[in-house]
Amino acid sequence: MEGCSFRESQSGTNKELIMLYPHLEQRLQASKQAVNSATSESIVKQCKDYLALLAEYRNQLYELRGTPGLNQQSASLSPSEEVPDRKTIREALERTTQERNRTQLLLLSFTTVSGYEAVEIFNRRNYGGHDDWELRASGVKFRGGDNSDLMTVQEAVDLASLLRREDHLAQNAS
Repeated sequence: MEGCSFRESQSGTNKELIMLYPHLEQRLQASKQAVNSATSESIVKQCKDYLALLAEYRNQLYELRGTPGLNQQSASLSPSEEVPDRKTIREALERTTQERNRTQLLLLSFTTVSGYEAVEIFNRRNYGGHDDWELRASGVKFRGGDNSDLMTVQEAVDLASLLRREDHLAQNAS
């Protein structure tokens, strides 16, 4: 499970799941699942929500890392409970950072589409039955199209962003 930390048991043979912040980690899992099952209309919001939870979790891990006596067994814990050590926290931080970076790149790919990229997406997809879309000062249209076929650059960028999200979702569904 992402967001959880694994630590070897004292025998060194089994890996045990140590949940550093169970409630937050459950919310992270639910949020990640929401990203994975999102629609093209909701995936941007789901990514932003997931990034916010990852940031909250990461901050909690950084606070935990600075706890004095972290590697010492607490008298308040039963002998079967283990206190997470610095290595466990560092590994959780590394996984969280990797997940944050992956999600930020995904979100960026959905939200930063240029006019040139929009034309490239339209041509690659043969959008509207045309593979000869062009970016012009007046907007985006296919070669030979008239003014009724002209899209503003913003309309083209918004549509290309939607098409990119749909492509991502279709690719992950297969």
